[in-house]
Amino acid sequence: MSSAAAVIQLHQREAFERNVTRAVLAGAGAGALAFVVARLGFTVPLTFLSLVATVLACVRGPKWDRVSLAALALVLPAVPWLFGMSTLWTIGLSGAVAGALMVRARAKERGDEGSVGAEREGPLHYLATALATAGLAVAGTEVGQVVASQLGALQAPALLRYLASGAVVSLFAGIGGLAAHLALKSDPVEARGEEVLGQVSGEFQELTQRALTLYRQAGASLASLPRDPAREELARTVSRLTKEAFDLSSEWAGVESSLHEATERELAKQVAELTKSAMAAKDPVAKRQLELAGASLTEELGRLGELKLKRERVVAKLKSQLALLERARVALIGMRSSHATIRAAEMSAVARKLNALATAQADEAALAHEVATGTELKAMQRQAADDESAKVLAQVKAPTPSAPSVGPAVVAPEAPAPVDGAAGTAQADAHGSGERVPVAADAPSTTP
Repeated sequence: MSSAAAVIQLHQREAFERNVTRAVLAGAGAGALAFVVARLGFTVPLTFLSLVATVLACVRGPKWDRVSLAALALVLPAVPWLFGMSTLWTIGLSGAVAGALMVRARAKERGDEGSVGAEREGPLHYLATALATAGLAVAGTEVGQVVASQLGALQAPALLRYLASGAVVSLFAGIGGLAAHLALKSDPVEARGEEVLGQVSGEFQELTQRALTLYRQAGASLASLPRDPAREELARTVSRLTKEAFDLSSEWAGVESSLHEATERELAKQVAELTKSAMAAKDPVAKRQLELAGASLTEELGRLGELKLKRERVVAKLKSQLALLERARVALIGMRSSHATIRAAEMSAVARKLNALATAQADEAALAHEVATGTELKAMQRQAADDESAKVLAQVKAPTPSAPSVGPAVVAPEAPAPVDGAAGTAQADAHGSGERVPVAADAPSTTP
């Protein structure tokens, strides 16, 4: 998370000033109620009534939220008064409970999930507001007693003294609710965007910054609209789209720096050098090692190309997410002047449309990635089969080495032609004895 998320700022100052003003008026009303109760002979602490009135003045939100908060405001601040503690501790604990209820009232007013691009109430808000309200409630009680005594010295009516005391206590307690308006906990989606923005670079950094800007602009437009279920549905949709864009950028935070053109050129240069060295090498072992090293780098070049293709898909997905966010921002601008009923219908329609488009784009991207991955696997299988076939063919075409000769070649004697009868026998004997015997062809003719 960047340091900008830790800066303490006052948000929705108008709401804080409105709550304090209403708390002062409610405190005066609590003083009047305390005066009436005292006239009836009952004793109800003025500080307790003022704290309850302060919380009721801050209650906002839907009907059932207002009812539940009002019931809690009447019950919880009264609990410390039942334990018989000292006055200061009782007032302090009652003020702390009232402060926590004021933070809860602010959360219900804005909506637990209906805020976009704004800080949300967290444990630090509750703790800081409780402590501040506890201390200020004690201080307000003391100041209220001083004001009442001064008015008594001036012989002011008792009702005026009650009104002034109740207004002072509620003023101090209302100021304690200031901590609920401080940026102590950032919007988780915005904090995620600021974190990713410090990790990415290049085109991904520009797209992330654009997504963060659109998210904040959409949040400002949503903050100006009254709270209703349609607004919260659209807020959830915008938050989901933006968070998906940030997560997509974060996945490529460490890969972007490895896809520069210089990296590919360096790998190609190394492959060329290894190939040249292998061709020049005379030792077979060294030549084989150089060839293996070159083949390994060539494979890495291929993987680098695949990463570039996947990067293009991720960038396209990010741009489609930004287009949806831009569409939501423009739609929110046009809703400011619409009627409440029409505006709610438009927000619901926009939320459903954005969800449908986002789902369709995600399914299409997943299908394209699956097809591309299958194609790459088939190509790798074909390449492996071709390599194996080439090796087998090379082995078949290789010449078979001949047996070494150990002396001059010996020519086998030609077999004699077969002859018939005695001539054949005589011819065979002649061959065996070395003498020439006449055969029928050589005998003198007896024909006259």
